[in-house]
Amino acid sequence: MDSLRRLVGDLGELERAWELAPFVSSGLDDLGDVFSLAAAERMIHTGLPLSAVRLFRDGERLPDEQYRRYRGSNPRSREQLADGGRITDLVGRGATLVLEELQTHHPEVSAFAAALARETGYEVDCTAFLTPPRGRGVAPHFDLIGVVLRQLHGSKRWRIGRPVRRWPSRVQAVDPQAVEPVLDVVLKEGQSLYFPRGFVHVGETTDEPSLHLTIGFKGVTWENVLRTALAEAAEQVEELREVLPPAFARLDREELLRQRIALLTAHLAGLDWAALPPAALQPRQPSAARAAGSLEAALRRRAAD
Repeated sequence: MDSLRRLVGDLGELERAWELAPFVSSGLDDLGDVFSLAAAERMIHTGLPLSAVRLFRDGERLPDEQYRRYRGSNPRSREQLADGGRITDLVGRGATLVLEELQTHHPEVSAFAAALARETGYEVDCTAFLTPPRGRGVAPHFDLIGVVLRQLHGSKRWRIGRPVRRWPSRVQAVDPQAVEPVLDVVLKEGQSLYFPRGFVHVGETTDEPSLHLTIGFKGVTWENVLRTALAEAAEQVEELREVLPPAFARLDREELLRQRIALLTAHLAGLDWAALPPAALQPRQPSAARAAGSLEAALRRRAAD
């Protein structure tokens, strides 16, 4: 659990709060070997795909056209990329920079996310948020996955509100006036904030800038498990594959439904957890990208072979 401890110092507290309540961890070690302000700057100037970047100002997303460039001059292969110079200018004018899916584009973050996936059994997604002083990026909202915010540089104030709906399965608009606050904290370097899915949150910087990693944990819900179990049951219990009777048939549909529910209940009651397809229960985490120096090592290995 070494990687998880770099996000949350007390794993017992995390276990008690998981899916239930937010809390803050302090005294964490430096995470500069995973991601940093210098790493963010390198990324935006090395041909990052436009789809991996978003910018916000005062809760509103800025149009892609404001920070888009094209690779090459051939109209048939004009791939859209993020323009590092324009992004830098927009951040200087108060915009929040969001770097999406870092586990896809950054080797060290990728390796860290893969380790977290092994330790938790969940799919892990990593996003970086860079906000200038006295700035607010994304409007109040909630996520559909549990999240740890790991402060890397500067500080940011977070206001956390109770869920609009406990353990939501779909996104819906949030009325900022209706948010019932449960936590108001300024997150500083060496600290992290955990909150479960559904908890409404909004962040704004203080008199200093902020860079933090948002690390999301996407687990398998009981709904997912039961849907999988139902599909397996239909393969084994033929009555569950039968179509409903036609409209002209003089049959008691309610009694038929009760019978099918009894069959399904009996099947599920005897179901062995190990009998469920492993793919339905395991995280779909991409393989970790190779760290720096791996390409040189691959060349040396090829020469030795």
